[in-house]
Amino acid sequence: MATQTDKFEKATLISFYYVIKKGAPYAPVDRKTYEDINKDLKNFNADDLNEEMALEMLKEYPGMDYDKWYLGILRGAEALNKKLGYREGHKDSCWSYAHFGSKAALSPVKLIKDAGDDTDILDWVWNNFDKKMQDQFDGKKDSWNTADVYMVKTKKIDEIKRGMKKALCIGEHGNHLLQDIGWCLGVGEVNTYMSKLLQQQILLPLSLKQATGGVTVKIKPNNLSQDPDGVEGLQGDIETPLRDIMSIIREDNKWGKNVPAFGANSLTFTGSFQQGNVGIKYKYESKISSNTNHATEPRDMVMNDKSKYVQASARNGAIPAPRMADLVKEYTGDGLNDNIPLDRKLNSTEIKYWGDKLSRLSGGKGNSMDWGGRFIPFSIEGSVQSKHEFIKTASILDGGKPFSGGKFTTPDGESGNRPANFDGEFRSKLRLMRYIEMIQNASDKDRLGELLATMYFLSSKINFKQGQLSGPFWKIQ
Repeated sequence: MATQTDKFEKATLISFYYVIKKGAPYAPVDRKTYEDINKDLKNFNADDLNEEMALEMLKEYPGMDYDKWYLGILRGAEALNKKLGYREGHKDSCWSYAHFGSKAALSPVKLIKDAGDDTDILDWVWNNFDKKMQDQFDGKKDSWNTADVYMVKTKKIDEIKRGMKKALCIGEHGNHLLQDIGWCLGVGEVNTYMSKLLQQQILLPLSLKQATGGVTVKIKPNNLSQDPDGVEGLQGDIETPLRDIMSIIREDNKWGKNVPAFGANSLTFTGSFQQGNVGIKYKYESKISSNTNHATEPRDMVMNDKSKYVQASARNGAIPAPRMADLVKEYTGDGLNDNIPLDRKLNSTEIKYWGDKLSRLSGGKGNSMDWGGRFIPFSIEGSVQSKHEFIKTASILDGGKPFSGGKFTTPDGESGNRPANFDGEFRSKLRLMRYIEMIQNASDKDRLGELLATMYFLSSKINFKQGQLSGPFWKIQ
């Protein structure tokens, strides 16, 4: 079943096709007509290009919200048309279009009905990466190139494939010297070639983000240079306290009635970094995603037409979990899951380890912390605990295996039900302490700007340091 994101991407590609190939105007259909189309997708007879485009978009995204999605998509299509140097109503049939891959087969989703107007070139490139190349990106195409859809000059496809075969050392270039040098150069060669194609507006990988109301849609090229060096001169700031709720309450949830739970499970803050006169502000959130990892997703804070910062509607994307673990190791010296047992309860040494760490973090001189939110910090059912007592009591409630659930008994002999998610949430809290330590250490070492920028660009799949190998793309946001 297609996700809302998939539907948005497909509907957007349809709008590009209609605006560029057929010269559809930017003006939307009125709200009533839009609703009429949505009610009768099979039988609606379009009277003009606008209605036809809206119909085809709604076929890909039935029920698409008029204000939230439809109007924003048209603003993006207008921005792309202008970026390509076209005036409104101009028709150009030189392009082929595709939705980048699918989760199952990593093959393009074909949406364009006209023969010869669809392509598979970017999927073909990824599918011709050998296993070592793909493993560098955890086998995920999105970690190599964050494009959602792409366009290519149709007459250039065969020429592109010949160039890619040379860079990838395949086909008639199977004995190319690059094979002896190593796979990494192969990725670099591909990206360099794609950068040239993007600058020449021949192959356009396009990353799509939901348009934020009252904010101008922009198109920004990324990863055109394969040897970035963005560390020098960076300044960073944590603009709101780091919020990680360390309190345990009783609540009714899907796991049962009156069960123990943490007041909240995410680490959040607003951070910013700048280099010279260029600055970026974003909202950071890291929350549990599995037994062993977190989903860390920055979201842009953007200036609206009233000169106020608002949170962007679209997330940048998640930081790849292995890259986040690498950052933790770099700034703390510890592995993300060190001293976090995944198949048993914490022992006395581990309880002391985490109690000591929580005491250090809460008393640190670095960035300000919010451990309580609307709850009392380091409290269990309203009773304030020492840092060591808090960790010890949480370990008693812990079943020893994430999501195991079951019964527990307090030191006072009180028995109760342990929700299945508590074990995972407890371990999540321990990992979040490592993230906080990472940020505090970066601040102490005057590397906060570097860390905040690195996390931001990793989430956007934008190369920031030399040696990073994400592919080039245009970001429409």
